[in-house]
Amino acid sequence: MSDMKSERGFTLVELMVVVLIIAMLMAIGIPTFLGARERAQDRAAESRLIAALKTEEVVAVDDAQYTAVVAILAAAEPALDWSGVADDSIHIVVGATVNANDTVLLYTQSSTGSWLGVKRVAQGPTTGVYTCIGAARADVDDLADCTGTEW
Repeated sequence: MSDMKSERGFTLVELMVVVLIIAMLMAIGIPTFLGARERAQDRAAESRLIAALKTEEVVAVDDAQYTAVVAILAAAEPALDWSGVADDSIHIVVGATVNANDTVLLYTQSSTGSWLGVKRVAQGPTTGVYTCIGAARADVDDLADCTGTEW
C-alpha cells in the first residue's frame, strides 16, 4: 500500500475572493494616499510663504516699510527663491494701505497647481495677516485678492 496523501490547494473561487479583497483595499487606500500627498505639497508652499513673510517683516523693521528688492530679501533669506520667475518662486507685490509700502503680498504656486498667497497690512484699520487660495494666478496676484480665505 502506498501512503499517498491527498494534496489540497486553493479553489478558483477562494483565489478570486482574495484578489477582490486586495482590489477593494487598494481602491480605498490609493485616493487617501494621493489626497495626503496633495495636502503635503500645499503645506510646503504655505511654509515657504510664511518664511517669506517673516523675512519681509525682519527687513521692514530696519526700513520701516516692505520691499520688493530681491537682492535685499535674498540676502536676508537665501534659502527661498525670490526671483518671481518660476511659478513656484516667491512673487512680491508691495503697496500702500495708509503709508507708502506698508502692505505686502507674497504668493506662489503649489506643486498641486493651486496658487496661495499671504498679505500683511502693517497699518490702518485692516491691519493683520490675510491668506488666499485660488485655481489661477489671477486669483491671488493682487492686493485686493487676499481677503482672509483660509488655506
